[in-house]
Amino acid sequence: MGLDFDRLSAEELLAAESAILTMRSLMEAARDAPHGHGMSCLETVIEGQGFEHLRKLLTTAAASHEGAQKKGSAVCHVPAEKQLRSNGANPRRS
Repeated sequence: MGLDFDRLSAEELLAAESAILTMRSLMEAARDAPHGHGMSCLETVIEGQGFEHLRKLLTTAAASHEGAQKKGSAVCHVPAEKQLRSNGANPRRS
């Protein structure tokens, strides 16, 4: 089953383009990697371009959701300075 690229949405075309560019970088890294360092070179590409590809997909998907553009306060405020006990228990009272 193949994709009909003429029927893809703008978001899908962006995802396809990003995936193709990432794949090209992976294939170039595999081709140019020194003997015994192929996997390391491929992992380096994934850490950079692979994660960037996923970030683009995530951002595009979130922005396309109708409720994603709503702004407002957080559901519940959690102060960053409050330190909880490591065991999660409340102090004991005698």
